[in-house]
Amino acid sequence: NLNIYRGAHYQTLNRAKIAYKELMSVPIATLPVFNKITLKLVMYPQTKRLFDIGNVGSVTEKFFLDALVEFGKLEDDNYLFVPEVIYQFGSIDKLNPRIEVHIDEFKI
Repeated sequence: NLNIYRGAHYQTLNRAKIAYKELMSVPIATLPVFNKITLKLVMYPQTKRLFDIGNVGSVTEKFFLDALVEFGKLEDDNYLFVPEVIYQFGSIDKLNPRIEVHIDEFKI
């Protein structure tokens, strides 16, 4: 989450970002090239412990969008290409905690 991200050493953050890109390389490879997107992150935590959706979503958003750009699926991750980002709570999922990433072409 963002609280840990802000306090982590830059080398730790770099290793985390590289590990994330490696994990996401195969799923991202199957995606088309996008022009302009809406990104929606739906969070399914393992416990009922309250958390700040923005703290968790912002780090996932950054890592995911950076990976999309690096793998050539999106030209850039600024507001011209990603004008809308939605963070949403899904439900508690004790057996499969996760963040689902939904990408849609941006519609005016």
